[in-house]
Amino acid sequence: MKFGILLLLVVASLAVVRSSEDHKALNEKQHSVLIKSLDKDYRPCADFYRYACYKWSDQHKDNGDNYTTVPEMMNYDVNMEVIEYLEKTPETDMPGFVKLVKDFYVSCTESPEFKPLDFMHWMEKEEHIKWALFTPDAAEDFVFDWTKILATFRKYGFNNMFITESRHYQEGSHFITYLKKPVYNDGFNFVFNYEIDEYNETIPLPSGTMGFHDLWKYIDPFEDKLRDIKVEEQEKPKMFKYHELPYPWMQSYLKYLMEPEVIDPNMEVGIYNMAYMEALDKLLKEYDAKVLARYMEIRFLQDADKFNKRSTKNECMTTTKSLLPMAMEWIYEQMHPEVVKEMPKIEQMFENILKNVNKSLHMDVSEYIPKEFFGKLVTMHMKVGMIPQENAKDLLESYYADVKLDAHEYYRNFVKMLEFYYKLEHTHFDYKNFAEDKGFFFKTPSYNFESSIRSIYVPSMNLMILPFGLFRPPVYHEEFEDIFKQSSLATIMGMGMFDAFLSTKDFPNEDVKKLAGVIGLHAAFEVFFSSLQSEEITRYLTMFGFTSLHELKQMFFLNAIHYKCEWYSGDADIVNFATSNLSDFTEAYDCKLNNFMRMF
Repeated sequence: MKFGILLLLVVASLAVVRSSEDHKALNEKQHSVLIKSLDKDYRPCADFYRYACYKWSDQHKDNGDNYTTVPEMMNYDVNMEVIEYLEKTPETDMPGFVKLVKDFYVSCTESPEFKPLDFMHWMEKEEHIKWALFTPDAAEDFVFDWTKILATFRKYGFNNMFITESRHYQEGSHFITYLKKPVYNDGFNFVFNYEIDEYNETIPLPSGTMGFHDLWKYIDPFEDKLRDIKVEEQEKPKMFKYHELPYPWMQSYLKYLMEPEVIDPNMEVGIYNMAYMEALDKLLKEYDAKVLARYMEIRFLQDADKFNKRSTKNECMTTTKSLLPMAMEWIYEQMHPEVVKEMPKIEQMFENILKNVNKSLHMDVSEYIPKEFFGKLVTMHMKVGMIPQENAKDLLESYYADVKLDAHEYYRNFVKMLEFYYKLEHTHFDYKNFAEDKGFFFKTPSYNFESSIRSIYVPSMNLMILPFGLFRPPVYHEEFEDIFKQSSLATIMGMGMFDAFLSTKDFPNEDVKKLAGVIGLHAAFEVFFSSLQSEEITRYLTMFGFTSLHELKQMFFLNAIHYKCEWYSGDADIVNFATSNLSDFTEAYDCKLNNFMRMF
């Protein structure tokens, strides 16, 4: 039986459940989801987030081990569908890249615990890694060279320690290497004392080496100093020839990174943040090479450990998705062809929201909003799904052609996928079809276990990507009424546009997020209600048993922020700031005090 027929059978089996819910029942169910999440002990005008979301976790407490937020719940649901497909479909009927997904997933379920010692021994045996942690201080056959260790781990995706390296191709195969300060989006990733205790208990070190607790005495103050390096950001790189690089460790790092190739002394290297590099150089000189080498290895183990969450089927599939995102996206897209039919509506929704957000920003007369906001909005575009719509299967077969995985060798699969992305990032492609879509495929792992379905912003392309997994309840369904589609997805779009402005100079991220909440929610509301006809209002009131337009608007706001619901209320401040600054919300909930606070 051909793959397509099998996939259709799986889709059909899922559709049986969906088809049992008619249009009216599906929308009533969505309304019921919102009502069951309400906690009327809170007043909507004072704390709308907790009013709208505080009982959401009660509705999902049986799955608390699998998810704690709506985006995580959606990820879980996607994972369960894909797992069902992988279990029911014969391997002989799978494209090669789908078989990779299954092999990686199966190997993950067979090794549910990441054991650093086993991983280190595997790396010794299979990758010929000689660990500084296992090497006595007096060893004569080993050089404690942290630059070599850092270059080795860079080839496994490790790119957030001391410096970040990237390669950009110019014409033909000519490229420029760039070095810059790492961007710590979620704060500096410290090594903690409890982690050192765990390593000390689980990784026995030979005599003559430096123990973990002795290392900690150096690591703790070192990381404080590293984190505290504060310098002004540099917008343009300073260019050097390789032989002109100002610090020997830069030359050493790049030399090892280029091996087995012999490095060209005239190779172009661009360095951002020269002030940071100078401060880093001074700090590194304060510490012994043995300490730095072992510190590199601890950070590598720490990152690998955090990436490898796989105690459940859900976590294993999330880990699989993190390393094979394009293949996973293709599988899910094939299972949900109805989303493709919705694309024209989704694209029009994006255009409408983009225009409204742009209009709202231009209402600012204080000139507080940076001018680059407007420039980015003019050229911003959106794509449904992470892969091209045309020839996706052939592209993915070509893309993953050199990857070979083993369903019974998890550590091998993990390392080989990391190597694959590094090689992809450092390889020049010169064939037409692929070059056009290459931006969608560049997915260098950042040791990030992403357990949520959310919009993705690609800065280099000024592109918002909406993964296929986002187009499922409670965010979207082709049978949802427009009020549910517009309030949820359009709000996600409006807020997601502001991801383009995070890390903007002189505009704090917290301000960006607050602005995103107010303007994103305002845009979604205004676009929908400004075009809503009286007969549609009447139909909605009848459908949901409402007696006033106020109730309809209240449902809009409840659905708009439902995606933000989670058990620990992390987005409460952003949501409450947005609603307290919207006159439409104030009117809908009769919040008289909010009249003094609103922005729109």
